[in-house]
Amino acid sequence: MIYVFAFVTPIVAIIFFVNGVALAKKIVKGGVSTAHHTAWGAIMFGYLILSILWSIFLTP
Repeated sequence: MIYVFAFVTPIVAIIFFVNGVALAKKIVKGGVSTAHHTAWGAIMFGYLILSILWSIFLTP
């Protein structure tokens, strides 16, 4: 299971960063719905925190 976190987490982190930039652009533009980007950002943030905690506490 640790291999899944080791290989997928960097990809999710890159997508999380790109999503954050797109969200910031939408906020600056104004008048555009940001719900979709916010939801995906929350899901990716949760995954990143889970993978960090998993790798810290549950690996020998």
